[in-house]
Amino acid sequence: MKKNIILLCLAFVASFTAKAADETTGIQFEHGSWSEAVAKAKAENKLIFVDFYTQWCGPCMNMAEEVFVLPTVGEFYNTNFVNLKIDAEKGEGVDLAKKYGVRSYPTYAFIDPATKEAVHMSSSRQTGPGFIKTGANAKNPSTRSFYLIDQFEKGNKDKQFLSDYIEYMKSTYKTDNVSKAFDILIAQGATLEQPEVWTLFVETINGPKNPYIKQVSDNYNKFVELYGKKAVDEKLAKETTYLTIEELNQFCDYDGKQFNRDMIEVNGYTKAKEYDKAITKIDALIADSTVNRQALIDRLKFIVRGGVSENSPANWSKKCLEYLQFIAYNNEDRRDSYVHYEYGAALEKYIKMMNNKAELPASVLDAPKVGKSNYNMRSDKLKMKPVKKK
Repeated sequence: MKKNIILLCLAFVASFTAKAADETTGIQFEHGSWSEAVAKAKAENKLIFVDFYTQWCGPCMNMAEEVFVLPTVGEFYNTNFVNLKIDAEKGEGVDLAKKYGVRSYPTYAFIDPATKEAVHMSSSRQTGPGFIKTGANAKNPSTRSFYLIDQFEKGNKDKQFLSDYIEYMKSTYKTDNVSKAFDILIAQGATLEQPEVWTLFVETINGPKNPYIKQVSDNYNKFVELYGKKAVDEKLAKETTYLTIEELNQFCDYDGKQFNRDMIEVNGYTKAKEYDKAITKIDALIADSTVNRQALIDRLKFIVRGGVSENSPANWSKKCLEYLQFIAYNNEDRRDSYVHYEYGAALEKYIKMMNNKAELPASVLDAPKVGKSNYNMRSDKLKMKPVKKK
């Protein structure tokens, strides 16, 4: 009986790690040669979009599975470009990657078929809307990467130009360049009180080590009046996530500050291997109905990941399995299969560690005490179907 329960649990958990295959409604990639793509782009008067990838690149697979397949992305790229995927380590891809200076993956190159020269380059994992903007930038000569880099080096300090440059550098995760350009923008008289500058700040300047987030804290009431409490609190909460308690104390009170304090304490306990204190704190947060459950899940999954281990105290391993179950049951993102994989992998590891020396923990056999009692992928936004009266 016990063996059947174990197999059932594993099979049920594993079923969540597979995604149903959807019909491709995203980017339609050409399957011919480079020369055929060039000829087609010339005939259609379009740029060539090239996704340079490798078979071992995780972000490349993420883009292929999560972004390229989006209908909105497909509509934009299929309308505006001739699209080509090129493995940078195979066939003609080796020479093409060398020709276009590809040094990291994924790299996105936008090529003028008439000259066979790149007019815009981008890279890294991007969101759907962000990737559409990358394509839009390639179509506009004043927002193309080579123009932006050249003009910045020449000292162009036009406000709109600097905004475009900052957004581009943000999309390629060049944070030092983002900070440098934003500092120039502020030095020229731009302020966070200007809505367009505030929006740029919220979207591109991250971390507590810049002077601007402290400026928001020191002038909290003014920024709340300008942009609303929710927007200001969310920015402060995000940028003060990974401070020490002492650093956090230097910031004003905002919604989310106590939660950050609690999670900083939990992190401190686990790093110090004070697992009993961590468990007490985590259990209290899970039981607290005023705590944003998804925010807790987003932070907790990184803390308990790998906690089920022969190197961990038995009680911590057992509790981490319970926390991973809580996360798998209650995570709102139904496309995030990784939380289910981690729960399944941890459950399997725990069973092997147990080796019939003890019973399965109650958290596996019984429904969770807090949150959802049924393990399914039904969205919380869906209401139950009405029962027809006879």
